[in-house]
Amino acid sequence: MELFRPGTAFDVTRQADGSFRVLELVENEVPVVKLNKGRDGLFYSPVNLRRETVRAAIRADRDAC
Repeated sequence: MELFRPGTAFDVTRQADGSFRVLELVENEVPVVKLNKGRDGLFYSPVNLRRETVRAAIRADRDAC
C-alpha cells in the first residue's frame, strides 16, 4: 500500500503547533440545478431555493471533511 499514490490530489495545511495536516481530496457528486434564462435576460431556478436550505447544505458539506 502506497501512502501517496501518483495522480492523487492532497490538501496540506499548517497547524498552529508547526505540524502539517495532509488530507486526500476526494471528488464527490454535487447536486446541480439547471437555470432557465427569462425573456428579461435574468436567470431563474425551476426549483424554489431558500437561503436557509443552501446555507445548511454548504455547512453540512464543509463539516463532512
